[in-house]
Amino acid sequence: MVQTKSANNGNRSGGQSIGEKLVSLLQKPLFTISFPATTPVKPPVKQKTVSVTTAVKPAGHKKKVQHRTPSIPAKTPSCHTVTRNTIPIRTGHTGILTTARNKEDFEKVFFVLRACDKHGSAAFTKALHVEQTRTGSRLIASDGKRMHVASIKTRIRPGDYNPVIAKDAIHLGRPVRDVQFPNWERVVPKETIPCGYFNLSNTVIDEKSPAYDSFVRQAGERVNPQYLADLTKTTWALYRQKVKRKALLLKELGAKAETYAVIMPLAA
Repeated sequence: MVQTKSANNGNRSGGQSIGEKLVSLLQKPLFTISFPATTPVKPPVKQKTVSVTTAVKPAGHKKKVQHRTPSIPAKTPSCHTVTRNTIPIRTGHTGILTTARNKEDFEKVFFVLRACDKHGSAAFTKALHVEQTRTGSRLIASDGKRMHVASIKTRIRPGDYNPVIAKDAIHLGRPVRDVQFPNWERVVPKETIPCGYFNLSNTVIDEKSPAYDSFVRQAGERVNPQYLADLTKTTWALYRQKVKRKALLLKELGAKAETYAVIMPLAA
């Protein structure tokens, strides 16, 4: 009993028990941070971003300078700037048409020229009017009572001509001035009624011919028979207007390019 009490007295040495020391230890911070004395700090210097390719290179390395040779544009032939939605005027136009060079175009030009009136008082009735298309040329001629229109592949310079017709050739010459060809498109009937067909191949046309009688029955109008004789010797489609004594429209059937005639009927 005496030894146990002595041991307990030893644990209380210094005036504190083990439990009290533990509580006192836990109340103290584990460690402290000592802050240095405050000194003025310079603002950080902004550094430039260095790409990977421009990283630090070994000493003595010189930057390789590439000298670029300025590109020289290739020489291209100068060309005329074409305005959009317009048809360019191309060079190499034909001034002479022959049967040997292009028989089909020659026959079409000859067909159009039949509508000219060399003895007319108006200058446009003696002229061949030429317009350029995307695939060739459009030809128009009129004597004031009929009009022939045809498209051909041959390119002819736009304008008005007084051609000279030979046996196997047509010489256009140069365009003439002061013709003042009228607005021919206004003459073409817009609203028409199909009447039928008539074949002019191997047929003689006059007032007493069966072909002419067939034409009058279908069209309901009489025309100058010579106007029908001047059409190409093939099959034609006939169109009339709703009103009597109005222009008739005749289209060549099976033509590769537009070919038609507008004929005024005879007065009653």
